[in-house]
Amino acid sequence: MRTRQIVVAASLGLFMLTGCGRSGPPVAPIMVEPSPPTDLTSLVRSRAVVLVWTRPTTNIDGTVLKYLTTFRISRQQTAPQSSAPSVIATVKAEKPENAVVTGNRYAFTDSHVVVGGRYTYFIEAVSRRGVAGPPSAEATALVTVEIEAPSSLHAEAGERAIRLSWVAPVRRVDASPLAVIPRYNVYRGVDPGRYDPSPINRDPVQGTQFQDANLVNDQTYYYRVTAVESQEPPWQEGLPSSEVSAAPVDLTPPAPPQGVRAVTGPGAVVSLSWELNRESDLLGYLVYRSDAAQRLSQRLTETPLKSPILTDRSVRSGGRYIYTVTAVDASSRHNESVPSATIEVRVP
Repeated sequence: MRTRQIVVAASLGLFMLTGCGRSGPPVAPIMVEPSPPTDLTSLVRSRAVVLVWTRPTTNIDGTVLKYLTTFRISRQQTAPQSSAPSVIATVKAEKPENAVVTGNRYAFTDSHVVVGGRYTYFIEAVSRRGVAGPPSAEATALVTVEIEAPSSLHAEAGERAIRLSWVAPVRRVDASPLAVIPRYNVYRGVDPGRYDPSPINRDPVQGTQFQDANLVNDQTYYYRVTAVESQEPPWQEGLPSSEVSAAPVDLTPPAPPQGVRAVTGPGAVVSLSWELNRESDLLGYLVYRSDAAQRLSQRLTETPLKSPILTDRSVRSGGRYIYTVTAVDASSRHNESVPSATIEVRVP
């Protein structure tokens, strides 16, 4: 019995050795650091500092950043007194409560600043394992008394464009005069009162007019404008103007129909046909007829025709008629083309 126990124990020992392989020191998991935001910018608005950045997509070694948890925001005051950098906020990467997210862009507002203060900010991305990446490039901001809002903002709609104009402010909100000629930031939204944190202009606008192009016709857009004091980043914005809205409109009519043909008979009938227009927004066609003697033109079709054909049964035998055809688009204005070439018909 003793011998059998020894054999079983030896067999188990051999199994464990062959199953586990060589033992060695434990291997620590690789702690890859997430990349920092590369485009941190700051903007002074209503005596607060707005920080805007884009969510990074890779780790510092170039691999895909899968588990981003938070952003850690640090601030240092450099004037009128200095302080050491310290973390002032943590922003969740997903559904943050203290930041606005638009696509992959984040906007955080630091309201705990003082007029006359100069601040430096940087951001670190933190992974799910709690690993913080290197700090971003610094963004600075100088908080000033804001400029009054531009007044009399007006929006004029054009084709795929809206032209804005306004009256320049001349003082700050504390009634002190402006020492510089302001420039402007323009903000656009598709819902009233809701705007992206960044202006639509790349650089502050010089002058009191701006044209917003490459828009969608018949879509309503909302705008507001702020005066900018500084000539280079970080921008120091004044109060926002009142909101205006406008919708671009299609002002370009279709081309006139081509190749209008007419066939008479049998009987007092005129059959018209023409080539199809190629416009993607074409609604249909309108047909006009005038008496060859009196030339009083009248429209034969109440609504635009979908097909390039018309049978006119309201003619008289022996009559002479002149026909033209126009094309109409599907825009809100229902732009109508100039008439086609005329075609004269004599009914037998």
